[in-house]
Amino acid sequence: MVTLVVLAAVLAVLAAVLFAQLRASRAREAVLEATRARQAAEGERLRERAAALEGELEAARAVAARHRRLVEQAGDWIWETDADGVLTYSNPAGAELLGAGELVGRSAVELTHPDDQPAVIAPEGFAGVIRRRHADGTWRTLDTRSAALPDGGWRGIDRDLTAPAPPAPAPAPERPGVAIVRWPVVDGRREVVGYELVGAGDVLDGFAPEELQELGGGRPVWIAAPEDPERLAGLAPDRTVLQLAPGTPDERARRLREAGFGLALDGLDGDDALLEHCGIVKVHTRGREDDELRALIARPAERGLVLVATGVASTEEFTRCRVLGFSHFQGEFFARPRGEGGEPTGALASLQTLAELTGEEGSFEELERTIGADVGLSLALLRYVNSAFFALPREIDSVREALALLGTRAVRRWATVVALSAVPDAPDQLVALALLRARMCELLGGDSSEEDRDRLFTVGLFSVADALLDAPMETILRELPFSEDMTSALLRYEGRKGRILATTLRYEQGHFPEIDGDPLELAQAYLTALKWADDAGRWVG
Repeated sequence: MVTLVVLAAVLAVLAAVLFAQLRASRAREAVLEATRARQAAEGERLRERAAALEGELEAARAVAARHRRLVEQAGDWIWETDADGVLTYSNPAGAELLGAGELVGRSAVELTHPDDQPAVIAPEGFAGVIRRRHADGTWRTLDTRSAALPDGGWRGIDRDLTAPAPPAPAPAPERPGVAIVRWPVVDGRREVVGYELVGAGDVLDGFAPEELQELGGGRPVWIAAPEDPERLAGLAPDRTVLQLAPGTPDERARRLREAGFGLALDGLDGDDALLEHCGIVKVHTRGREDDELRALIARPAERGLVLVATGVASTEEFTRCRVLGFSHFQGEFFARPRGEGGEPTGALASLQTLAELTGEEGSFEELERTIGADVGLSLALLRYVNSAFFALPREIDSVREALALLGTRAVRRWATVVALSAVPDAPDQLVALALLRARMCELLGGDSSEEDRDRLFTVGLFSVADALLDAPMETILRELPFSEDMTSALLRYEGRKGRILATTLRYEQGHFPEIDGDPLELAQAYLTALKWADDAGRWVG
């Protein structure tokens, strides 16, 4: 019995042990199953994350490739350098811009104009205008933006600001060659109210209507009335004054007036019939006594017509005609000293330093210092450089930028123009005449050197200095360090420059000579200079 009890107890213990082991085994299996499930879930998550990262990487590669293409195809030069300024990257635009086969490995500093090199290695980077050397030895003017890299070196972008060559103009329709000049008609304040167009032939034969109106520079043009009124087609009546000769049939004058044209009677012969139709009467005053002129203009004056004195050659003659009752004037008087001044002082001060640089080549820094010392001149020059005449791609903020962009020759030229136009009480027409003469003298320089053409431009520009400063030319030139050939050209029309200036002045007065066997060469030079002076003159001052 006891044996059975013991045996039962042993079996019970064994059963308990086996049961405990079974439970522990099942617990381990559950833990393992949970671990396997957890690991499977983690693996799935990692696979999903890997797939997502692979997708992001592929997208990043696509973006990088797209950006790379944008950089490679960009029209601007994008570059990077190391800490020594040696190029480590350059997109293809750089090679095209500077005409170089390979830029990586070259020094960006050595590719830069000596005056601009400090900007290239500025510690924090640089933004502004600099010059880079082209493979042909010339300089390209660039707008550059650069930033320092954290590990040393710079990254930047350069945009070409060098003015492109203008496109070839479309060929003009064939027309008979007619040499032409324009003579201003001014009022008592010497303000231009219109331009008479005078030609070696009929101006209507040589120019289309729109070309004639353009020659007026925005003011009415005065032309001789043609026999056939059909030839006036295309001319704006409100911007055209037709000049009638004495003896013109009354009916013809009436029809022109009814068409809306302004009419000017060019001379008086005692017949009052045309005074009924003409609002303007022109009288040549040179060589006529006061009593003769009073009697001549009495009838048109009673009608309230506009009286134009022509052939007025001096300030004294201008004053005499005003006293006699003339309200408008033509002649050379406005381009001559008024005789009211003496020694030129204040107005000449800003011209003196500029003339030194005009006469003798000055450096970049000297010109910047000269212009910068005159605040008024600096502001006026920058206003002009930023005008529509130059149409620069961005605004220029300093004289230095203007010099870098346009070059010392151009800035020296335009600073002188601006200084001349800033002379107190300078008539606009006188400034326009200075620009016209300057450009025409330059054009007639032909194949001369660039330096010689610059001097011809200056000779033409300063040919009105006596009228602008109201002082004798001899007195003015004593104050300006011009070379002897420029001085003799301005005073006595000597030398090649003097002959070119004299030819320009004769043509301006309506003398149409032939030069070098080509009767159209001078005419073309005048028209080109005239249009250029009109465009430039709109923005001066």
